[in-house]
Amino acid sequence: MAASDLKGVIAASITPFTPDLDVDVKRLAHHCADLLSASCSFVSTFGTTGEGASLSTREKLSALKALKAEGADMSRQIPGVMTPTLDDAAEMVVGIAEAGCRAALVLPPYYYGTSEEGIASWYDALIERTQSATSIDILLYNIPQLSRIRFTADLIKTIVSRHGSRIVGVKDSTGDADNGVMLARTFPELAIFTGDDRVLPTLLNNGGAGMIGGMPNVFARDLVSLYNNPADADTLAKQTQRILAVDKGGSLVALKAALAHYSGDPELARVLPPLKMLEGQGLTELLASFSQSGFNAAS
Repeated sequence: MAASDLKGVIAASITPFTPDLDVDVKRLAHHCADLLSASCSFVSTFGTTGEGASLSTREKLSALKALKAEGADMSRQIPGVMTPTLDDAAEMVVGIAEAGCRAALVLPPYYYGTSEEGIASWYDALIERTQSATSIDILLYNIPQLSRIRFTADLIKTIVSRHGSRIVGVKDSTGDADNGVMLARTFPELAIFTGDDRVLPTLLNNGGAGMIGGMPNVFARDLVSLYNNPADADTLAKQTQRILAVDKGGSLVALKAALAHYSGDPELARVLPPLKMLEGQGLTELLASFSQSGFNAAS
C-alpha cells in the first residue's frame, strides 16, 4: 500500500461553535488533541459530522490556519472538501496542503446529477487546478445517500488510472459491508475505510484499512479496541446499540449532545442552522441507551 500509514480509527470530528456561530477553534483544537490521545490515527475535520457542508471555504481555511497556530498536529489531520464548486474545492485542497495536513477527503460534486465520466472529469479538473501548488494525497468520499454520487469500482478505476498515486483511499459510507469488501479486494493498493462501526470487523478481515466516522467523538477508545481486536463481539454489539441510538437522536446532533454531556461542556452541543440541538426527552433517551450499553465516559 503506497500510503501505509493511512489505517486505523480516524475520527470524523464534530465542530464546536461560538454563540455567534463561528468555529470555536480553541475547543476544536482541544477535542482533536483528545481524540489523538485516545489513539485515533488521524482526525478528519469539516466532513459530514463536522458540518462541513454548512461552512464556507473561507471559514474552514481560516479555522485550519487557527488550528495550526494553536499547535495542533496538522500532519494528523485529513480535512473534508465538501462543495459542488470546482473553484472552492481547489482552494480548499491547496489550503489543506498549505496547513500541513496529511491528506484531503474529497466529496464528489453534488446537486447536478451526471454520468460517471462527468464525475471523473471533475476530479481531473480539480487535480489540474491544484497540481502546480500541491501533490497532497486524496481520498474519495463515497456517501451516495447525501451526495447522490456512488463511487462504483469502474468509476474508481477511471480516476485512479488517470491520477495514479494521488488517489490513496476511499471512505465508504454506504454502510454496506459487501460493498466495502468489494472495494478492499478490488483495490488492494488503496486504503479502504468504512464510515460504519458495524462494518469495521468484516472490512478489516478482508484487507480494509479501518474506519473514518463520527462515533469516535464519544467512543474513541472502544473503537480503537475493536480495530485492534475485530473478533470482539461484545464491543461490536455495544457499538451497534449505540449507533441505533445516535441515528434515532439525529446523528451528528446526538453525538454533539452526548459529547457536551460527558465532557461537562454544554457549548459543544451547539449546531449550525438548519440543525437543531438535541435536548429534553431525546437527550434523556440517548444517554439512557448509552448507559445500557455499559458506556463509562471515564474509561
